[in-house]
Amino acid sequence: MLMHTMRKWAIFLMAVLVAACNHVDEVTPRHYVGLVVGHSAPLKIEIAKSLIANPGKPVPQAGPLQLPPPSGLAPMKFDFGWVTTGGAIVIQNTKFAVVVLQEPTLDQGKVTWSCIVQPAEAKPNLCGSDYQDGLLQNK
Repeated sequence: MLMHTMRKWAIFLMAVLVAACNHVDEVTPRHYVGLVVGHSAPLKIEIAKSLIANPGKPVPQAGPLQLPPPSGLAPMKFDFGWVTTGGAIVIQNTKFAVVVLQEPTLDQGKVTWSCIVQPAEAKPNLCGSDYQDGLLQNK
């Protein structure tokens, strides 16, 4: 009898825990910007290679932004995305009320990226950091 009561309580507790857990992680504006930065890394490597190979020339990636998703991940959703002729990546998302500008600078054969996010509190630490530039340089 005691074992049966304990089993009922265990099942009840599990049901309460499952009901209390949100199965969908909440994506905050800051998390969204982090995803944008991560998803755009392969494009930034391509842009950097273009800038180094042809300094002063428009990058061939210029135009409407296309971010193919990494293997197994869903594509990034945004309302506006563009790559400028200078290689800057602009993304605007109304759901998260953010604008992200990732801009390359070519100096002595090395490309570094600045990252401007509006609103500023949505900017993750990785965005435009020396660490991120180091990861991109090693590609």
